[in-house]
Amino acid sequence: MRFCLFLLIAGVVDAVMSHLGIVSGFIEEGNPVMQFFIAKGWSYFYLIKIFLPLTLLGLFYLRPLKGWIRTLLISTCVLYFSVLVYHMVWIVLYLNTSS
Repeated sequence: MRFCLFLLIAGVVDAVMSHLGIVSGFIEEGNPVMQFFIAKGWSYFYLIKIFLPLTLLGLFYLRPLKGWIRTLLISTCVLYFSVLVYHMVWIVLYLNTSS
């Protein structure tokens, strides 16, 4: 359950940081699927970033995650954590170049 909540929070934080970085022109979205949704509108981008973890939370309540699905969930959390660390790196670089 806590991994699902982490994904939800990480998804929202990732979406906000990505939005700020793209709007400021400091970064570009590397995921072609997300580029498509950004081109359609930021609301679609946020909807996807929030809807997918919420769906996972709903599935968790219907049937607790066990076995290889739990391993996949933990791997996804590790991957998302590394994405958030990457965001922190470009924020620090951005702050250093703007001073």
